[in-house]
Amino acid sequence: MAVGWLTALKVIPWADVIEAAPGLAKSAKGFFKRTQEGTNPASESAPAPPTTAAEGLSLAQATQRIAVLEARLAQTAERQQAAAALIDSLASQNARLVEAVDALDKRCQGLKVALCVVAVLAVGTLIWLAAVAR
Repeated sequence: MAVGWLTALKVIPWADVIEAAPGLAKSAKGFFKRTQEGTNPASESAPAPPTTAAEGLSLAQATQRIAVLEARLAQTAERQQAAAALIDSLASQNARLVEAVDALDKRCQGLKVALCVVAVLAVGTLIWLAAVAR
């Protein structure tokens, strides 16, 4: 089971992930800011063409239908803002995760170097002890 995870982690191109993380975080923050600004006023000024079903409605029915549509639009805007906040949060968590993985990778490289030094010292000590014992 652990071998599968290790294989999966080795297959991931971590250099590419680390390079892409700042761009992803920047894009998510830009998306979050755009959704917080609200809708585009230019799109609101253009009236929608009347539909054939809406032409025969009375004023009360049209008003009720508009109220329902406005409520749906408000719910959609709230969902969009919540999704943007979630994406922003995930992007920042991803950036922190990539930083942590990068730090662990550097630490692992340092441990490999230290292990090589200890191995060379151990072999040297064994050779020295064998030479002294003769």
